[in-house]
Amino acid sequence: MANVTIKLTDAQKAKIKQATGQDHSEVRMGFPGSNPPVSTPTAGTPVKTAKLARTAKAARMAKTARMAKTARMAKTARMAKTARMAKTARMAKTARMAKTARMARAGRAGG
Repeated sequence: MANVTIKLTDAQKAKIKQATGQDHSEVRMGFPGSNPPVSTPTAGTPVKTAKLARTAKAARMAKTARMAKTARMAKTARMAKTARMAKTARMAKTARMAKTARMARAGRAGG
């Protein structure tokens, strides 16, 4: 049996380019018992460039995710620190008020 070569339309070429990042002008199909099919990319963007672009995009997305996570962790730490400071301030104020009350009672009792 023979191999068949199918010429692609512009819409089909665009769809393949979007999915694979490769330019193909035709598709070759083989039938059982024939040589394996081969599709040859046309001149244009090499396959490696498309793969590198996808890899670079993934790396940028990972970096952005790490930066966002770090920012959230820093914000959480600042909020916890602020809460501890507020709690300490309330405790100090309560202690001062208790001391003042004791002193006032002592003054009334002794006077």
